[in-house]
Amino acid sequence: MKDERKLNYHIRIRVFYEERNFGPGVAGLMKLVRERGSLAAACQEMHMAYSKAWKIINKAEADLGFSLMEGRRGGENGGTTVLTAEGEDFLDRYLAFTEQMEAFAEKIFHKYFPK
Repeated sequence: MKDERKLNYHIRIRVFYEERNFGPGVAGLMKLVRERGSLAAACQEMHMAYSKAWKIINKAEADLGFSLMEGRRGGENGGTTVLTAEGEDFLDRYLAFTEQMEAFAEKIFHKYFPK
């Protein structure tokens, strides 16, 4: 009897100097901040505490050596959070890198584990 289940794999890509602080979670948070213009809105969508979000961003920034985003206190409509120019560039390069790595991983996965 042939097994009908499909074999899968999982890769988690992180980019760092010392501590593995920049990966899919931080990238996802940054993407939502870019889309929503608000860390609070990104946290709400990710079901993450605002304080935890700043903690993981700060850890990634400390390892990378530059700011990924900055908050601006707001008036009547509240504050905003935006990615810094360095944050935008780093996120774009990380997303392009992970996309290519995942495509390559898919290719070699099927080489070693054909259907």
